Amino acid sequence: MARIVLDNHVELSEVDHGILVRQQAEAYVARNWRITPAVVKLLKDTSASGLECMIRDNHPLRKARWPNPRGVVYLAFSVSPKHQWSIAIDTFKSSTGDFGHAVFNGKYHSQFITRGLPFKFEGRNKTSGHLVVKRQHFEGTLKEVADFDHSVLSLKPRTRAASGFATEYDIQHAIISRWQDTPWGDEYEIVQDEYPVDGGLTSRRIDILARHPTNGDWLVIELKRAEASDAAVRQVVDYLRALGQQDQFAVGALQGVLVGERISANAQTLALSEGVAAFELSWPFHFNRIV
Repeated sequence: MARIVLDNHVELSEVDHGILVRQQAEAYVARNWRITPAVVKLLKDTSASGLECMIRDNHPLRKARWPNPRGVVYLAFSVSPKHQWSIAIDTFKSSTGDFGHAVFNGKYHSQFITRGLPFKFEGRNKTSGHLVVKRQHFEGTLKEVADFDHSVLSLKPRTRAASGFATEYDIQHAIISRWQDTPWGDEYEIVQDEYPVDGGLTSRRIDILARHPTNGDWLVIELKRAEASDAAVRQVVDYLRALGQQDQFAVGALQGVLVGERISANAQTLALSEGVAAFELSWPFHFNRIV
């Protein structure tokens, strides 16, 4: 069985389902990955660039961690358990033993621009997204990341309005960490956050995908900070249609949910006609169903 131990004491070994990533007392499976020369180089290069953490405090989700063999589909790297991911890679090509594009955190955007690094912006909405870097540019970009200001990825509490959330990430983190206190916590289980609708690195991503463990129904949750418009409802509908065409979603009903601090009148009207549930979320953690 292939096995590698990095200088940062992260241990990786091949198991039936992929690579078992172990960091101190925590572990998860990177599904369908294998330890190949390209992957070994990736691990050593990221560690040398200061990205020595592969398991953050709140990600992967507890239910995705070992001994759950399903794990996750990516390898991801951050500077510490207290920072967001710097890089995530979710395409491993078994035929070549190499990986494809890499996704860098969108909060590095200004530093990419300043250094003239090549990337494609994958927008999640008007104000946030990811930076997709082609495989041939990965090593050069990673060397630059070693000198980046990583404080932009800190998970330390942010300054917020007295009655609101600072970012969509704050909303997402609050819902995931307090799932049992949400309107869906008693019936649904979280499958994945940032779920790639189209299956690739440049895919649109669902904020939270959940499923009913008994009847197999699916829950697609879209989050908006401040006011959610009718465009957000159309976004949910687009996700539902896309998933409805995929075989893995053939069993169970698909239900869309929009969560925002405020839901505009137009959004409420459209949500009602499209069958999308709409909730307003107020600080610190109170849900009010609007539609």
